[in-house]
Amino acid sequence: MFVLGLAFSLVFVIARWLGASSDGSSEETPAATQAGAEVSATQTVTAGETPTAPVSGSGTAGTGSTEPTLAAPEGTCAAEDVVLTPSVVDPAEGGDDVTLTLSLQTSESEACTWQVSRSTVSVKISRGAEVLWTSHQCPRAIPSQSVVVRRAVATEVELTWNARESAAGCSPRTDWVLPGDYTIHAAALGGEPASSEFTLRKPAPQTVQVTPKATKTPSAKATKKPTKPTN
Repeated sequence: MFVLGLAFSLVFVIARWLGASSDGSSEETPAATQAGAEVSATQTVTAGETPTAPVSGSGTAGTGSTEPTLAAPEGTCAAEDVVLTPSVVDPAEGGDDVTLTLSLQTSESEACTWQVSRSTVSVKISRGAEVLWTSHQCPRAIPSQSVVVRRAVATEVELTWNARESAAGCSPRTDWVLPGDYTIHAAALGGEPASSEFTLRKPAPQTVQVTPKATKTPSAKATKKPTKPTN
């Protein structure tokens, strides 16, 4: 009788333990997260490239998480919805071409298509209140291309500044901009302007190696004997 009672007690304890384990595992089910929060706003993609969403996880079925696919463009971006942030690729040296970067994002639309051109983008470089260079005078500096602009991921467009002041007709014979601190301004026409500071550095000194040319040793010329005068 004692043995039967002990066996019944063990069965009861094991059954309760198994039931508790089953309940505990259901409480550990992860909660769903908002898809928009999975994408970092600090990501960038160069115009013309196709961004891919990274996949993370241990590789076991049912585990790990997958980043959401980037939004597909819908329609054309409104100019006032495009936020354009300019910057200068460092190091920027005077006397040489300088790479300028325009980072494009939308403020409301998830993704849309926008045409970058001299008529939709305005860029200028200034020192204090003095404007030294503008894309209005040098419109060819703005590349004409269609890009996808997203709210979550910045699209970068690069253009080149020749480190000179601009003039009407974008003459290539204007003065070089001297080393110092400057401000780059940019805006989508119809949108809010943005700016950032940058430093134009002194050109790095270049070492020119000159290989001396071998000089020929002049050969001794035979001297002519004086001729005797004839009588």
